This record gives sequence, C-alpha cells and structure tokens, in this order.
Amino acid sequence: MKIGFIGLGRMGRGACENFVKKGHDVAVYDVSADAMEYFRGKAELAFNPADLFERSEAVLLSLPSSVQVEAMCDTFLSCGVKDKIVIDLSTSYPLSTKKLHEAFKKHGGILLDAPLMGNPDMAAAGTISVTVGGDEADFQAARPIFEVFTSRADYIGEAGSGHLVKLALNFTGLMYAVTYSQMFPLMEKLGLDTQKLFDIICEQKTNCGVFQFYGQKVKDRDYRMDFALAFGLKDLGYVKRLYEDLNCPAFALDGALDLLRTGLKDGRGGHDFSEAAAVMRDYLEL
Repeated sequence: MKIGFIGLGRMGRGACENFVKKGHDVAVYDVSADAMEYFRGKAELAFNPADLFERSEAVLLSLPSSVQVEAMCDTFLSCGVKDKIVIDLSTSYPLSTKKLHEAFKKHGGILLDAPLMGNPDMAAAGTISVTVGGDEADFQAARPIFEVFTSRADYIGEAGSGHLVKLALNFTGLMYAVTYSQMFPLMEKLGLDTQKLFDIICEQKTNCGVFQFYGQKVKDRDYRMDFALAFGLKDLGYVKRLYEDLNCPAFALDGALDLLRTGLKDGRGGHDFSEAAAVMRDYLEL
C-alpha cells in the first residue's frame, strides 16, 4: 500500500519513519522545508498535499489542530476520496471529526480518528498507542497500517470517539498540571520547603504519574520542553467548546484557560506547559 504522511513535526516524523524503516512506499509533505529535507532519499517528497493525496492509497495526518485538518480534508474531498483512507493522528475537535467523517463516507472514502498517545521517542520507536474512532469495518481494514507504527490500537466507537478519549486524558492530566503550577508557587511564597512538600505528597493518595512528571518540573523550575503550552491551551479550548455546545458551564476549566492565556500573552506559548508555574511566580514576585 502506498502511504502518504502529512505533518512531520516532533510526533509525526517518528511515526512516519516507521513506515520508511519497514520498507513501505512513502510520500511525505510538510510546510517546513527542513522537515521535508530530513526525508530526502528516504521517501518521495510531494510538491503539495493534493500531489501527495493523488499518489497515495492511505494518508496519515499529524497536524497542529482541526483548522489544518479541515483545510487538508477539504483539499482531499475536492480531489475525490473514493476508496481512499485518511487517518487523523492529530488531537482534533471531535465534532469537526464527525462532520468530516460523514463527508468522506458520502463520497466513498474512509476517515478514522486515531490520536497519538505518548511522546516523540515512543513515536519513533513504534511503541505509541492510539484510540480509534470511525466505522469498525474501516478500522479492521486499516489495522495493518496501525500495526506498522503502534504497539496498540484500540477501537473505541463512532467517528470522533478517538479524539474524545484523547481530550478526556489531556483534560485530566493538564488540569492536574495547572493545579501544581498554582500550588507550588503559592507554598513557596509562604515559605514552605517545597521539596519536603513534594516528598509528603509522594506518600499520599494524591501521588500519581502526572504529579511525578509535572509536579517535579514545577517544584524544580525545570521547564524543559516536552509539551507546548500553546498546544495545551488548544486542547483545553476544545474541551471548553464541548461544554459550550452543550450549553453547560465549564467552571474550574475557565480559570485554567485564563492562566494559560496569560502565559500565551507573555510569550510562553512555544515553551513547555509547565511554564504556567512561571506565570504564577511572576504574579507572586518569586
């Protein structure tokens, strides 16, 4: 099967390389010339998305948001999607995904949502997992594709379900991270030994994997880049839209969004999500 891959960023590049390493016929495209250059001699470099789509049987997307995914799918639909498979690996807005799925199905194409779960190292190693939404028969047809670059692909349900799972996970984890970003600077300002506090929390039921990751980063002011603040704001913004679509208040989420928007305004959008704590430290004059 001829594979097309669009979006060669930190996650996409690793996922794509698995197809190259395993001998598949691959065409790639990215708006970044440097990202494209990395695959010179390894894969075909497409002139544009339409060119890639025309020469591929299945196309995988790893893009920043639904804005780019919708534009890309509009291009594909204009080319004709009959008998084509498109798999969206991005963290996209689930209700947008449902509409795109309906449009593809109407014109004889397949669209599956399968957001990536893990980090760039896992993507490159082929040990990443995905949760898949769409028609189950389409998932089964695409299973050989998932086996190339994942260690696990779970079918969840109708179109948009994979993206809902990803948002549920990010909603939970990122809200924890926002809590740590507020709590540690406050305790630091009040003179508490934050290392002792960290050690105590590690022994309580409030300890968890997210605390070990983000709690430690915040405590140590270790803002190394793992996940961009702007992407976290985008994902939590999608959750906010889901509440709005149901005419339901988001309560605690609104405060988290205010903090992250302040970080974005301060120029921290391209920095690590943990820099939400730096915003609080600025307010507390630490």
